Amino acid sequence: MDLENYLSHIAYTGDLKPDRATLDSLFAAQLRMVTFENIDQQMSVPVSFDLSDVFEKIVLRKRGGWCFELNTLFSWVLREIGFEVSYLAGYVGPDKPLPNQAPDHMLLKVECDELLLVDVGFGGAMSAPLPLKPAMVLQQPYDLTISARRGGFIQYLESAGGADAGYWFVQEGVEPHVFQSASTQLQSDPNSPFLRTLTAQRRYANRHVILRGLVIRTIDAVGIREEVLSTPKELVDSLKYDFGLDVPEIADIWPKIKTSHQELFAV
Repeated sequence: MDLENYLSHIAYTGDLKPDRATLDSLFAAQLRMVTFENIDQQMSVPVSFDLSDVFEKIVLRKRGGWCFELNTLFSWVLREIGFEVSYLAGYVGPDKPLPNQAPDHMLLKVECDELLLVDVGFGGAMSAPLPLKPAMVLQQPYDLTISARRGGFIQYLESAGGADAGYWFVQEGVEPHVFQSASTQLQSDPNSPFLRTLTAQRRYANRHVILRGLVIRTIDAVGIREEVLSTPKELVDSLKYDFGLDVPEIADIWPKIKTSHQELFAV
């Protein structure tokens, strides 16, 4: 694994210092060039978050990934530069986690003059690291909120266009192996959202482009615009030109994706 290969892939030519300016620039560059996506899960290809596998997939094959892959890669990059990084365990959804509930989201804590929440693996609403303290922050077009909750939990929420998403987490660092059960379950459970619905998401400076099923949604300061893909070629082209993913073989599972889309949107 070579840091220079990663930096070339994300088109980053700035400083490599363990400071806030470098962190912000790397964060934005990874979001801009590396897509959140679940194509492998849709095509029944096993997904690993072993660092060597992640590097090969994202940097060498120019693919994207989900939180376990994206934050694994980014944590390695930051440590190579000299940042202090910890993995944090997240629990996706609006409700406080139950006792002994297994975490299903990987995020990062970075010490850089202050404690920062760093997450390049939740789809892309967060466009820059956030101070790890209660606050509401505008990162156009999203309102992001961090709130302290009982039991030592912290809740992260993102909102735009009337839709909310988020997760709960605690500040204590964990080892990567704690995410293995969730990775396995989310690749094997028929009710897993990563198996039920194709998704790809890419974050730009002031807009967020999301593919869910066959609907492409663009969210920006103007509002929300949607279009529906109607042919396998449109899907292949959208993944290539909207998300930087050259995966023509996705056309082979067009019937499956179309059926899932119809179930999701009841059309």
